[in-house]
Amino acid sequence: MLYVLIFVLVLLSVWGLLLYVRKSQWDTIHRNLLDLEDHYEGKVIRRGFAARPFFYGKINGHPLTVNISSEKLGDERLNYFDISWGIPTSETFTIAEKGWLAKHRAQKVDVLPEMENDYGQKFALIHKDQDKAAEIMQHQAVRDFINGFQNLCYIFLGNTGIICEFSAENLAEASKFDSMKKRFDLIKMLGDAFK
Repeated sequence: MLYVLIFVLVLLSVWGLLLYVRKSQWDTIHRNLLDLEDHYEGKVIRRGFAARPFFYGKINGHPLTVNISSEKLGDERLNYFDISWGIPTSETFTIAEKGWLAKHRAQKVDVLPEMENDYGQKFALIHKDQDKAAEIMQHQAVRDFINGFQNLCYIFLGNTGIICEFSAENLAEASKFDSMKKRFDLIKMLGDAFK
């Protein structure tokens, strides 16, 4: 009976430690996202004790949401920041990192128009018109975006707004204001180029 009690106490201690570590991580990200409140119109929302925080607000009158998501891919867990920004564009297209896209798409990605940034990373541009895709790939804003935006998974631009997702190994670092502001500036620059 004593061994069972000790086992249960050890199990509860491990569970409590894991919960504390998870809560501490979300607390750090919450504090970082609060800097967005200081600089932009909006709120950081957290719906529970150890829940993921997210930011909802507006920048220059356009609604903006920053969420955190994760997925298990094979043996590893990947973390993402999802940015949804209501900046409408006249062109509808997607830029996706080819390695990420190959893991998430059933069709071959080799057939998609490809461009490479200055660091050797390959990106696919998905557009309904291949001639227009080739034209978009040559646009300086696209070149600047893929060179400046680190860990991009994809960005979708359309008449309803922009959706962007990037991966982050260190969520606390990626959620710092300077890092997020740089990403917002690059997204806005790309969106403005295709208004």
